[in-house]
Amino acid sequence: MSTLSNSSGPQAALLEVAQRAYAASEHRYLAGGGNILELLNTQSSLAQAKRQTIQALTDWRTARLQLAAKLGKLGVWRIERE
Repeated sequence: MSTLSNSSGPQAALLEVAQRAYAASEHRYLAGGGNILELLNTQSSLAQAKRQTIQALTDWRTARLQLAAKLGKLGVWRIERE
């Protein structure tokens, strides 16, 4: 369960790949070798990867709070940070 809280794993890898693809596309576009559609597509992919990362973190925190509630330990002071 700690992998999502550390932003490691497949979601982090997806975000990193999207960031690199966007940077490469932007570099090609600014150098005159790429076109605006390629740039916009990679920008859209990066935005989607960011949204998915936020959703994964939200799901993780929701599940964690639900577990704490079911264990009768709901309280911010009782949920240890990892």
